[in-house]
This record gives sequence, C-alpha cells and structure tokens, in this order.
Amino acid sequence: MSDRAKSALTFLASLVVILGVWEYVSQSGGVNPIVVPAPSSIMSAIWFVITNMFSNLAYWKDTWITLYEIVFGFLLGSGMALVIGSLVAEFATARRIVIPYTIALNSTPKIAIAPLFVIWFGFGAMPKILIAAVICFFPVFVNTVTGLQSTEEEELELMASIRASRWQTFLRLKLPRSAPFVFASLRTAMAFAAIGAVIGEFAGAQDGLGFQIEFAAARLETARLFAFLFIVSVLAYLLYSLIAYTERKVIFWSATTRMQRLQ
Repeated sequence: MSDRAKSALTFLASLVVILGVWEYVSQSGGVNPIVVPAPSSIMSAIWFVITNMFSNLAYWKDTWITLYEIVFGFLLGSGMALVIGSLVAEFATARRIVIPYTIALNSTPKIAIAPLFVIWFGFGAMPKILIAAVICFFPVFVNTVTGLQSTEEEELELMASIRASRWQTFLRLKLPRSAPFVFASLRTAMAFAAIGAVIGEFAGAQDGLGFQIEFAAARLETARLFAFLFIVSVLAYLLYSLIAYTERKVIFWSATTRMQRLQ
C-alpha cells in the first residue's frame, strides 16, 4: 500500500471516530445543540444549502461573490508582494523605505482595518478584496525577499564572469532560485485570502458567505452556520490545491515538488 493510500485511510478512520463520538455526545444530550449541533444536523444543513444553491435563496450568488473576493484579493495582494519584494531585494533604497511600512502594516490587527475600508469604499466587493489582499501580502512579500536573496555568492560571480546584466541575473538566476519560496507562500496566502474575504464581509456586507455565516449566527442556526463554514473551507481547499498543482508543473525541479510527487 502506498504512503498516499495509508495517509488517506488514516485520515478517514480518524474522521469516522471523531464524528461518531461527536454524534453520540450530541444525541445523548451532553451538549446543547444550539452551541454544538450534531454532525447529522450539520450534514442536513449542508445538503439544504447545496440543494437550494440555485433556488430563490440564491446561495450560488453568495458563493460566487465570496469566491470572486478571494481570488481577486489573492491576485492583488500576491502581485503587489512580488513586485515590492523584488524591488526590496534588489535595491537598498527601496529596502530602507518599504520595510518599516510593511512591518507596521503587518502588526496592525486586520479586523480593525476592515471597518475603515468599509467607510472608505462602501459595502461592495472592494473593501473585502482589499482586506484579503492586505492579509495575504506579508507572507508572499517575506518569502519573495528571502528567495531572491538566497542566491549563492559563487553563482553571482559566475553570472558576472559571463557578463550577464543585472536584469539577466535576476531573470535567469535569482527568479528561478526564489520560485520554491514564492510558491510556498502563495499556498499560505490563498488560505489567508479566504479568511480576509470573510472578515471583510463580517465588517459590512449585504451578501456573500460571510454575511450568511453572520446571519445564521444571529438567528442561532448553528448547523447552517457550520454548513456555510464548510463551503468556505471547500473553496479555500480547491484554490489551495490549484496553487499546489501549478507549483508541481512550474517548478518540477525543486525538492519540495519531488516530495509531493512521492507522497
């Protein structure tokens, strides 16, 4: 049996045990179902949401809006991080200017920024996209700088000996060397983007999965709250898997990618 099959079986076995114990405790009255509903109730709520995805309840619209915010927040935050990180790694002046601001931004609680973005940009998608971008910016920025600065001195001397320009050195040596660092941070940033989009919807929204989660919590419909959390998790997992697949195809030479293929 392969390691991947063993991992899948171990996960499924542990999941069955956890759900079984959870169901037993819930059905025996050990916990209040409003606080922690039984897995069977959560599955019924998930089925209700899925079967009514395209009905008058229009859950598909909420799902699409949150997906849109996650993807564009990820692209905006990661794109800015790649550009600014490259400038910081290559130019000392940019490093002295940018680093203090990035540290200050990362130290600020993101949930405190969300209401400010709502005041500035309204209740549309823009504040949610910006929150997602802010949250996923820092890990990509840090890994971009680290990856570009990981080049060995001997490699730089080799590029200098063949009269490579600064741009050629960056494009043919530093960029490929930094790719494993960047993709590792992109996987993390995709999960952060989902968190940012939902936080933005908590701060002020009229639709989206975050709005549905908040609405279910206000009505003490905990099972339905879990159902929407499940949908957000599925979206984040699928997007994470897309990044991981792209990583395996783009940087097939890296040790991390080889390990992923063996698992």
